[in-house]
Parts: sequence; structure tokens; C-alpha cells
Amino acid sequence: MAEINTKQASPLGWIASTWFAMGIPFIALSSSAAIMYQSFKLPDEEVVFWTSFILLPWALKFLWAPLLEMFKNKKYFVYVSQFFLGVLFALVAVSIISDRFFGLSIGLFTAIAVSAATQDLAADGIYINELNKFQQQQFIGWQSVFQHLAKAIFGSALVLLAFQLEEVYGLKIAWMSVMIIYAVAMIAMGVISVNKLPTGGDAVHAVDSAPEAIVIYRDVLLQFLKKKNLWIGLLFIFLYRLAEAQVVKIAPFFFKASRIDGGLGIDKADTSFIFGVVGTIAFVLGSLASGYFVASKTFNRKTLLTLCAIMNFPLLVYSYLAITQPVDELPIILMVAFQQFCYGFGLLALVYYILQEIAPGKYQLAYFSFAAAAMNFAFIIPGMFSGYLSDYMGYYEFFIWVIICTVPAFIMSATVPLTNATEPSTAN
Repeated sequence: MAEINTKQASPLGWIASTWFAMGIPFIALSSSAAIMYQSFKLPDEEVVFWTSFILLPWALKFLWAPLLEMFKNKKYFVYVSQFFLGVLFALVAVSIISDRFFGLSIGLFTAIAVSAATQDLAADGIYINELNKFQQQQFIGWQSVFQHLAKAIFGSALVLLAFQLEEVYGLKIAWMSVMIIYAVAMIAMGVISVNKLPTGGDAVHAVDSAPEAIVIYRDVLLQFLKKKNLWIGLLFIFLYRLAEAQVVKIAPFFFKASRIDGGLGIDKADTSFIFGVVGTIAFVLGSLASGYFVASKTFNRKTLLTLCAIMNFPLLVYSYLAITQPVDELPIILMVAFQQFCYGFGLLALVYYILQEIAPGKYQLAYFSFAAAAMNFAFIIPGMFSGYLSDYMGYYEFFIWVIICTVPAFIMSATVPLTNATEPSTAN
């Protein structure tokens, strides 16, 4: 395996710039794009379908993760992706004046998603390869901090700017300006990455031809599938998220539903504030605290069970709210903030597990991306059925069902093999 540089005094600087850069294209495609299309009065059904479609590369990025183990180094893929993103956003700005704006922009947004997902993969590779286990645990919460900061600045703030520009200069100029800002931001991030990022290690197995790349790709898959305790580990990942994935989908609907229907009768604006602002801040703070907690204790059985308990027990908040249906919003806000803090604190158990138990090996980036994909699907699949369950059961019974779904998480946390647990390092 290529020699890896681990001698930086502090990685926080490049973690800040890199994860900030990762947040920009994601919020542009997951939120701003839909708002832009709605501003142009495009049909809602088309907007919903295509703005969901352009997010697929983030879910499928594990498919090309092995390729990043075969060429150049991880730093190269990060800054090249960022420069390419700058160009693509500029082309989106130009496409706005075209008669075929919708089709052209969807194609460009899809290319942006592929490039952004590649940036994310390479950044994960740098993080895994450049940091020791203690540093990985210590700084992982900061990833969430800088990603959410980017989403706040380049999401809501830029949308508000677009609305203001629209009143003065018109719709097209407003959104062209926003896309140019995205373009400039990504090019600036590329310049920073060229100068600040560590290499993340050279290619694990450099290839010179397509047939050789196919052989190495096959080897990556086989080596991953042969990993000890892999299948029980993937089952743990799925069951750990079984309760949480259902709550995240249904809680906002529960808040907005009428009190007659078993909800809390809170209006859309207040619900958005509770989960979008208060909840997000609490979640980020929980993630940050989790990193330092695990780094000080090391990731072992006791730590895992603690994280599992902290994430799952506060889900009782929703059962309580469904029973009592309080009117005063302040206690509701405080309870949600507490639950979201605990959610951010406990969810990272899966990332610690993947970094410690699944990622180590010859192709660390690929292994991590495969397991991270499983973590994403563990959120998506239960969430797909949660709406049907809540409609059938009613909110109170549904939240009781959620509490029952936490039991497998505790069982798996108590039994999943932890073969690489060590005492915390003193390295910084």
C-alpha cells in the first residue's frame, strides 16, 4: 500500500475547507434547484421528479469508488472535481437564457451531482488515509459543522438573494447570478484544495488499461465481500437505523397534522423552524460532542451501547407528544432540540463502526464507500414504508411501534463483533 503522510500539525483547516465545499453543490441541487424551477413556473410533477433524479449519483457513488483507488491520488480528484463543478455551474447560468433551459440544466445538474459525489468520495479517502483512528473520531463531528454552514450560506441565503434580485433585475438575471456565485465558490474551493489538501495517498494499484481496471475492480469487490464479520456488520447497520429512519420521515407530518387527526396542529412555518433551524443546530452540536466523546473513550462495546441508548431513548419524546398533544410550543421546541442533539450524538456510532471495523484493509476508500452506501439504504428503506405504517396505525401507535423497533438496535449493539477496538491514542 502506498505510503501515507500523517504528519500534519492539525487537520482541522483542510477538513473545514473540504467539507464546506462538499456542502455547496449538495444544497444547490437538493434545494435551490427546485426553488429555481418553481420560480420559472415549471410543472410541479416534473420539478419533483427531476430534482429527485439529479440526486441519484450521491446514492450510487459507491459504484465508481474503486476507480479512485487506481489513478493519481485523492487530492487530485478533489480539486479537479471542484474546478469542474465551477465550470458546470457557470454553464447552468448560461443555459438559463436558452429556450431549452429545463433539459439543458437537468443534464448539467446531473453532471454536477456526479462530479460532487466524486469530490465527496475522494475527500473521504483523504480523511481515512491521512488521519489515525483517534483523529478520525475526534474530528468527525466537524464535518457536519462545516457542511451545514455551507448549506446555510449557499442554500437559504442565496435563495433570498435570488428573490431580491428578481424584484430589481428580473427572474433570469437573478438565478444566473446565483449560479455564477456557485461557480466562483467552487473554483475558489479548488484553489484552496490545491494549496492546502494533503495527498491522501497515491493509487493503491495503478492501472494502464481498461482490462486491468476491470480486474482490479473485481478484486476490490471480492476483497470487500471476504471481510470478516461483513454480513453481520451490514445487518447491524440496517437495524441500528430501523427506528430512527421512520421517525425522521414522519415527525414533521405529525407536527403539522391537525389535533383531531392525532397531530400537534403546528403550522408549516413553525414546523420548518423547529426541525430546519432548531433541530439542525442541535443535531450539529450533538455530532460535534460525539466526536470528542468517542475520541476520549475509544470506540468499544461500552461506547457503542452508550451511543445507541443516547440516540434511541429520546425517541420517547414523540410518544409523549402524541399522548399529551401539548399546546405550548416552547416545551415542544426544547424536547425536539434535546432529541435532535441525541440523534446527532448517537448516529455517528455507525460511522465509527465503519471506520474501525469495515474500512481497514487494502482498499480503504472503496470499503468505506460500500459500507456508507449500506448506511444510506438503511435510512431509505424503512423510511419508504413509514408513511403507510403511520397512516394505518395512527400517530400514537406508530411512535409506540418505533420504540419497539429500537430493540434490535440494542441487541445488535450488544452482539456485533468489534475486533479492532483499541485504547485512545495520544496523537493529535
